[in-house]
Parts: sequence; structure tokens; C-alpha cells
Amino acid sequence: MGIPQISRVVVLWCAVVAQAALCADEPVDATPGEPGVEVTQPKPEPTAVEPDKKPDESPVPEVITFPIPKVTEPPPPLKPAHIALLLPLKSATFGRAAEAVKEGFMAAAQLAGAANTLPIEVYDSEVNTQNLLPTYSRILTDNASIVVGPMTRSEVAAVARSGLVIVPTLALNLPDHDTPVPPQFYSLNLSQEAEARQMAHIAFGKGLRRAATIVNESVLSKRIQAAFAAEWLKLGATTTLEYTFSPDTKSLSEFRNAVKAQLVDVVFVAADANVARKMRPYVRANLALFATSQVFRSKNDSVNNMELRGLQFVDMPWLLKPDHPAVMVYPQSKKSLNAELQRFYALGIDAFRVAQVLLRSDTPPREPIDGVTGRITLIGNHLFSRELLQASFDQTGAVKALAP
Repeated sequence: MGIPQISRVVVLWCAVVAQAALCADEPVDATPGEPGVEVTQPKPEPTAVEPDKKPDESPVPEVITFPIPKVTEPPPPLKPAHIALLLPLKSATFGRAAEAVKEGFMAAAQLAGAANTLPIEVYDSEVNTQNLLPTYSRILTDNASIVVGPMTRSEVAAVARSGLVIVPTLALNLPDHDTPVPPQFYSLNLSQEAEARQMAHIAFGKGLRRAATIVNESVLSKRIQAAFAAEWLKLGATTTLEYTFSPDTKSLSEFRNAVKAQLVDVVFVAADANVARKMRPYVRANLALFATSQVFRSKNDSVNNMELRGLQFVDMPWLLKPDHPAVMVYPQSKKSLNAELQRFYALGIDAFRVAQVLLRSDTPPREPIDGVTGRITLIGNHLFSRELLQASFDQTGAVKALAP
């Protein structure tokens, strides 16, 4: 029995004794009993009786029992302080990417060895906002010092809006642009929109000013095109043509004629390698052709890459520069991963590195990190930006890194 519970019993017993004392002319005989406390009421004084009547028998003392409260079990001890990795591991859509992030994260942690003083607990986010927030809340109860994740846009927005963020949380995607971001909430991501903005700066830096953009019907393609166009306009340049891709030969020929007539000096492909290959014959060889990392699938696919000759793009050191100092430190995946999954593996490595920086300081880090996904810099107080390497496909389909 804990001290507070004993005190409650004593207080109740004293109250009964006091009440009994008020009702009697002699002291009260109180005897504690088990399992409760028994209080014996006093016998009344004998009174004179008439000769032909027998005196009343003494009443049986009334016993009042106060049950002793059961001792409640103490709450289970908290888990040791740890790093929580929150990923959609069971998702049919995002599961493989999440596994690649996890593998890269664990590889970086293993390499850190004793420098990483916290264990890692992995939680499944299930890509379900109804289950996500209870899981995130449980992570906090479990004594996590930092949360890495979640990974999808909807999950990131849900956590950012939840009001639950009380420890540093490194999301692996961007919330919606209108989502309020709490103080300890950060984002490190593989945003294609960020790559599009970087390509706008590269093109502008080369003296190019009149752009045509190519977009398909996918939501991602439209986001990439919008990001490039907005940054291009902000820089003071002009988008003279926005072309929605069609495989129809007539439509492609019309695009080629429109580019020539409007004196376009750069074409930006806001789509993947398939679209870029089909567009390449309709963009003259001496016209600058730019894209994001979507167009780069493999260094070993020279046949398909040859169709992209002259196209410039940006991508991470992990894929473009194996002799990069940061890349050489970390092991390659033990699995056979395509270029897309390799990027998520690299994201896992850099997510671990950024988490370590956040754990070591109470203030947002300002020093750049030479990461395997790019040069990482904190913009404002929440977004980690990645500056990528420039590259192009040469006439043989080989990929060449370009000087900034």
C-alpha cells in the first residue's frame, strides 16, 4: 500500500471516531480490523425499568467496514531514449522505397558505431492518417528523442498539423504549401520541384531567357513544370510556350515549329525519360535541353541514354560521382536497386546524418553538410535544401558530370 492510500484510510477512520465521540458521553472504543477498519459503537447506559418488565437486551454493536483500496500497478517504465524511424513499410505503393530508406539509415548508423549513442526503433506508419497520429503519439510516449519520418506528403501534413510535435521531427517529404509548420519540424526530401528550381537557376546562369516547357498529364509532371515556371519568372525570364506532350507526330512537329518561331533558347522537360526520348528528335541539337533527375535511370543503359544526347539534368553524388568523398565512406546496398530506389537508400544515409546533427544541438544547424544526396543546407528554420550535381548525356549515351 502506498503512503497516499494509507493516508486516505486514516483520514476516514478519524472522521468516524470523531463522529462517534460527538454522539457519546464516554470515549469511543475503536479497533482496526482486517481487511477493513472496524469501529464499535458504544453501549447505551442502563435505564430504570418497571418491575413487571424485563430490561431490553443490549443492542449488538454496529460494525462499519471501510475497504482498503487496492494498490494500483505502477506505469510501465519508459523505453530508453531512442531514435524513432517512422516509415510506410507495409504499403503496397511506398513499401519498397521505405525499405530502401530503412536500409540506408541502418547502414549509416552501423558505420557511426559508438558515435551514435541512441538505439533505433522502427515504427510502421501504415500510410493511414487515422492510425498515423496514434502511432506518432505512442512514439513520444515511448521516449523518442527524435523522429525521422513520416515519408508521404499526406502523412507529413497530418503530423505537421497535429499539434503533437514536441521533439525534433525530420520528415522525409514536404507538407502542403499551406501547412503551418511547428518549431521542431524539419524536412529533408527528394523533391522534384526543388530540382526544377535548381535547373531554372542553372539555365538563367547560362544566359538563357526564353523557355518552352514540356509537361504530361501526371500530377508530378505538372508540379515540376509549375515549380520551374514560377522560379523562371521570379528570376526575370520568360516562358513563351507550355506544351502538353502527345506522341502524335503532327503535334510534335507543331511543337518544333512553335519553338523555332518563338525564338526559344531553352526547353525544359518536366517529365521522365520516356517522354524526353520521344521529344529529343523534335528539339534541335544546338538548343539547350534541360530536365530533372527523372530522366536518369542508369549509367549502364547506353542504348537508351544515347537518345537523350545533349540533355542536361541534375542528380545526387550517390549516382553520379562514386569517387565523391562522402559517397566513398558508405557501403552500397546489399540488394539490387534501380536508380530510383538507390536515391531512397541515399536519402536514408543522409537522414541519419542530419538526425545526428539535430540531436547534438538545441538550435537549428547552419553549417552545410556534404551529403550523398547533395550539399545539404537549412533554409529558414525548417527545410533542408539539397544542391545537386550537374550532368549531361554525351553523344555515346555516357553520363558526364559537369562543372558548376
